[in-house]
Amino acid sequence: MPVVAAAHFVIDLPTLLAVTVFLTVTGGVLLLFAWVQNRGTTALAFWGTGYLLGAVAAAMLGSRIGTPSALSACVANALLCGAYGMMWGGARSFEGRRNHAWLIAAGAAIWLAAFQFESIAQAPAAQIALVSSITAGYALLSARELWYARDRELISRWPTLALVLTHAGFLLARIPFADALVLSAASGQAHGAAVTVIAFEALFVTFCLPFLRVAMSKERAELEQRKAALTDALTGVANRRAFFERGAALLEWASGERRSAALLLFDLDRFKEVNDTAGHQAGDRVLRAFSNLVATRIRPDDLFGRLGGEEFACLLANATMARALQIAERLRGEFSAMRLPGLDVTPTVSVGVAMANDAERSLPALLAMADRALYRAKTEGRNRVAPAPLTVVDGGAGDSARRTLDRPVVIAG
Repeated sequence: MPVVAAAHFVIDLPTLLAVTVFLTVTGGVLLLFAWVQNRGTTALAFWGTGYLLGAVAAAMLGSRIGTPSALSACVANALLCGAYGMMWGGARSFEGRRNHAWLIAAGAAIWLAAFQFESIAQAPAAQIALVSSITAGYALLSARELWYARDRELISRWPTLALVLTHAGFLLARIPFADALVLSAASGQAHGAAVTVIAFEALFVTFCLPFLRVAMSKERAELEQRKAALTDALTGVANRRAFFERGAALLEWASGERRSAALLLFDLDRFKEVNDTAGHQAGDRVLRAFSNLVATRIRPDDLFGRLGGEEFACLLANATMARALQIAERLRGEFSAMRLPGLDVTPTVSVGVAMANDAERSLPALLAMADRALYRAKTEGRNRVAPAPLTVVDGGAGDSARRTLDRPVVIAG
């Protein structure tokens, strides 16, 4: 507890360390409890274990105030380096990256190896500099994982990143103030404003980070639930609901930017025969194969989804009719050339293509146009591409009249 004596503000380090240990244990228990509730997020187990290791290290370092012990310094700092290694391991686990135990333990191993040298073992300031460098390195690696996160839309990721980077800076700032920290540890009171700020920063980070990390894991779980609700479980592409939601937004963007947009409506030919002759598992393989084919051939800004059964749709942003027909024909040809193991029937697909125009840019209307074109492709023999008639506007003498162009099927490439 801070005490006032002779008009000077003095920090009682043993009390401050006791509070830090309490908060660290509390944070570790909170993270592990969150992990028990959500076993799929192993990062919480890493972070919780790291916090408990840090609590033990802080307790051992606190017991050294005024009575230095070489053995306790060695073990405490090794645990502290291991704790930060676990924090980094948690960050990697949270981002779905593989962990290596030897890298997590590398900091502790470096510390133990360095402690064998007298220049480290007999020099507390050198010990502070080395441990600060190791822990700051792990903190910066954790910040790197947060920066290259797979779910950048997580709101709590940004304050967590800022806090981890700030903490890394404070860890490095301990190096030039190592002598003052040694003197403070020997007397039990903070010597200098820098030591006071460093002590309270550690307390602040210890208090805040567990809550931010739990918030990140909850956000991730909610995000995955939202994605699952908008993803077709069999194929992994957008489901009908997601296609209509994102498609409406894409068409609105195209209208605002005065860009063209084309819709490709796919229907797998004679799909019922595939299920009847080869079984539903074979049918599922066909659906997945087609989805993977299209998803890997379109641009990131395009939208592809499964509308239901064997019917799919693809909305192409900023594409002309000629370009849309070329893409549709290429997909049709590649799919008809595909050979799936255990399937005697050669799967094919029919495609209807429609263009959004100034007169009609609603997704339901565009789907209706593409559906009529798809019906024509089916009736003309299947395994082909058919465009919807283009409606253009002619202006003149203050009035306008629509005319419809029944374009023939043009195949390019």
